[in-house]
Amino acid sequence: MENFKEKIIIALDYADLMPVKELLEKLKGRAYFYKIGFELFTSCGAESVNLVKNYGCKVFLDLKYHDIPNTVYKAVKSAGKLGADIINVHASGGLDMMKAAKTAGEEASYAAGRHIDVIAVTVLTSLSDADVKQVFYGFEELDNFSGGGILSLRAQRSNLGYAHKNEDGGGIASNLALHLAKLAGTAGLDGVVCSGLESLAIKNVLGRDFKTVTPGIRLKAKNADGGQKRIMTPSEAFKAGADYIVVGREITEAENPADALADIHADAERQI
Repeated sequence: MENFKEKIIIALDYADLMPVKELLEKLKGRAYFYKIGFELFTSCGAESVNLVKNYGCKVFLDLKYHDIPNTVYKAVKSAGKLGADIINVHASGGLDMMKAAKTAGEEASYAAGRHIDVIAVTVLTSLSDADVKQVFYGFEELDNFSGGGILSLRAQRSNLGYAHKNEDGGGIASNLALHLAKLAGTAGLDGVVCSGLESLAIKNVLGRDFKTVTPGIRLKAKNADGGQKRIMTPSEAFKAGADYIVVGREITEAENPADALADIHADAERQI
């Protein structure tokens, strides 16, 4: 994969700017893309985005917008003005919401004079097949209630094929992720956040230009800590077609972040 070093996004899971500055200094000239999520943005706001941009790096603003279309439209447009290079929404917010996000992204891109990717979160990598089944499958106990739209919910579940594996052998979570990716593609979004387990299947259906961003990256895939359940190594994720991988504690909690990033690079090179 060409320029794979620029496809590694480092998650800045901090509550204040001091450790962010320290990490940016340690990885200066080695890292090019950072993710700012709920914790850092809630604590430090736009200042966190400005800090990363001032180091000449790109920002994935990981705030997972999920609201009515007009609210998400305004939020995405504001995120674009802040300087975000990737902005995400929840695909489960629906087609109209994602279309509104796409429109906002296009307008923000035009105003910024550069393309801003708007992508959708499919199924969180913290959710297993059992978790997805619990959330989307638990309708039977509502049978005694009237007027609850149970038949409609069951029909939707059946149409999505939750009880079956998809063409690439994935389970319930992978099946749902593929369905939500298709909705994101219909809305015109640039790509999705998904597990590496779904990336290749999504690429096969939506094409090479539809981007996949894969979190849940570990140097040893068996190390499923921090709530992550559906994980991969860097090389596995890139082999599965990921355009970007998101790496957090493997680097940010390392005694020497530069060495840890070098280990990520070394593992990623195995896919070439």
